[in-house]
Amino acid sequence: MANIQCQQTNNIYSQTQRHLTFFSRESCFVLFCFVFVFQKCLMSTCLCEEIKDCLCTALGNYVKACTKHGVYITDWRRGMCEQKCEGGKVFQYNAKACNTSCRSFSERDLSCDVEDSPVDGCLCPEGLYLNSKGKCVNQDACDCYMDNKVQAAYICFFLFKFHSVCRKGQLFCYNSTDLKPVTCNGGAEFMTCSDPKAKRRIEKTCTSLNMPHLSTDMPCSPGCYCPLDMVRDNEGKCILPTSCPCSYSGRKYEQGSLIKISCNTCTCVQGTWECETGKCQSSCHIYGDGQIQTFDGKWYSYDGLCQYRVCIKCVSMHNLVLTESVPCCEDGITCSRKITDGTLVLEDGKFMFTKDAGSTKCTDKEPYTVHTVGLYLIIRFIGGITLIWDKNTRVSIVMDSDWNKQTCGLCGNHNGKILDEFTTRGGSLAAGTVEFGNSWKTSPMCSDTVSEIFPCDANAYCKQWAVRKCEIIMEQHFRMCHNKVDPTPYHKACIEEACVCTMEGKYHGFCTAVSMYAEACAAVGICISWRTPELCPVFCDYYNAPGECSWHYKPCGSMATKTCKQNAGEWDLPSVLEGCYAKCPEHKPYLDENTMKCVRLSDCTCYHNEIVLPGEFIYDECGRLWAVVHWSQFISVPFHIGHFAGSAMLLSNSRPLLDAAVAHLHNTLPCKCKFIFELTATPTGFQPYYFEFFTLLT
Repeated sequence: MANIQCQQTNNIYSQTQRHLTFFSRESCFVLFCFVFVFQKCLMSTCLCEEIKDCLCTALGNYVKACTKHGVYITDWRRGMCEQKCEGGKVFQYNAKACNTSCRSFSERDLSCDVEDSPVDGCLCPEGLYLNSKGKCVNQDACDCYMDNKVQAAYICFFLFKFHSVCRKGQLFCYNSTDLKPVTCNGGAEFMTCSDPKAKRRIEKTCTSLNMPHLSTDMPCSPGCYCPLDMVRDNEGKCILPTSCPCSYSGRKYEQGSLIKISCNTCTCVQGTWECETGKCQSSCHIYGDGQIQTFDGKWYSYDGLCQYRVCIKCVSMHNLVLTESVPCCEDGITCSRKITDGTLVLEDGKFMFTKDAGSTKCTDKEPYTVHTVGLYLIIRFIGGITLIWDKNTRVSIVMDSDWNKQTCGLCGNHNGKILDEFTTRGGSLAAGTVEFGNSWKTSPMCSDTVSEIFPCDANAYCKQWAVRKCEIIMEQHFRMCHNKVDPTPYHKACIEEACVCTMEGKYHGFCTAVSMYAEACAAVGICISWRTPELCPVFCDYYNAPGECSWHYKPCGSMATKTCKQNAGEWDLPSVLEGCYAKCPEHKPYLDENTMKCVRLSDCTCYHNEIVLPGEFIYDECGRLWAVVHWSQFISVPFHIGHFAGSAMLLSNSRPLLDAAVAHLHNTLPCKCKFIFELTATPTGFQPYYFEFFTLLT
């Protein structure tokens, strides 16, 4: 039908056939079916109003198809399909637009990135370039381009405070004062974007070295840049990436520096920190009139009048730590705190050992050790739990990573999440602190806390004083710590603690609150010496005997002196705590933590609800006899009252002390006993004294 119609229309059929006959001589024609090509060309042409345009377009498409197969057809436009060029351009059958314009001297020519076959079209002759007005000119007459703006050749202008001029399609910049070429500092180089292939330089810095960067496929921008293989440091100098320093909390650290983040050591490597991945301990802090920071870092205030479960095992509901506030004035403000785990009670500045009435278990070694370090009493439990107590309102519970997700109570659920921190004992999410705190009472007989009135609400007249005093946390004194430890919650807690009922309590709460922030700063390596004789003083000279100067205050101290308990093998304590520290002389090299005196090893004491002197004997809550020997350790002599039989081993470097222990047993056991002794020497010089005793039957 198309053939019949085209035969009747201005002889189009014959013209199409004549032109295609020309193409049939080209090698490309064998790649396509002649009948198919002829029919496609005829159908796109015969119904067209401008037959010439449509026919030339159809033939041009055929030429492009041949070009993609590697066959280039030239001279086919002669006659009917000739094309005129303007502006000095000439027609080419194998034209490529890459770097043929003046713009390509100022900006990267994106057409060079397109991998395509040559096409026919109008281009400037070789050696000439197309300017912004569409005319072919020499490179000397080329204009320049900057941010899509055209700068005429040899016209001076200012660019980024530089005196600039366009020459040969490129921008050249000079200092505006002396017209000297621009110089860059710190090892940088000035880039004028004169390279046609230049991309916009996205300069890297040490702080952004490992961060994703913007695409460089953008117009080139002249300016000072570091060489491609270098980056800028914090001082603006160009250095190799391997020389980049690291930064942490606003401080600069050189390559290879080591810092401590939590319990892990981090090393500065090429501007980034490479840290150990060890599991760290978690801490819960309770102090003052109910200030609580949970294991997961949530702050809240709650101070009821009952005994509460601070930390328990979630599954078994076994109590690990219980606490009870002890009020000190008519308004019920807390001035001390009673802490217990069922066998150990911390109260009124002292600690007491007790035996659970329902327990029949007796061990040769207590499940905890007690130490005095600085201002604090530290109790370490077997199983990875440590209590740090200031003998007043502050107690910190430090738990090893093995306890993660296993504990509940006022210290939270210890799962790394804050949103579900107020999970009650029944497993629901409490609406607020009062509901949450009441759910963790140990006794239902104790009345619920209905609402909380915080000190500054009850004593509004104290608030101005509290705000003024607590400003120390936000001021210059602690400023080095602000970008490592957020001072906001500590400052808020300080104001509440300073608004109490008595002048003594006012200073006590204030000093405790400030010391908590100072301790948090010390934990991240920022030691703040903030106490003065007028501000929360600590008088360590109390422990010095007349004429002695062994004791001194340290804001971030560590126990470097040997102690009696350390000699007995009990030593694994926090490394930095403030307080009084002794430097013992050579003739008395051991610190006795019970008497706070420097002593000889033979004068070391022990403690079991009271100080026990060397050579003394005591009975514990299980009815066992204990002796104190020269190396400051209890030696157990277990026996059963009902059967009057048992055995023991005493170890000492003193034969008289061993003889005294046996004599004491002989005189105090409620039976007539026969003793069998065996005495041998050891390589260390200590003498094990093994004996058996049993009832003489009559």
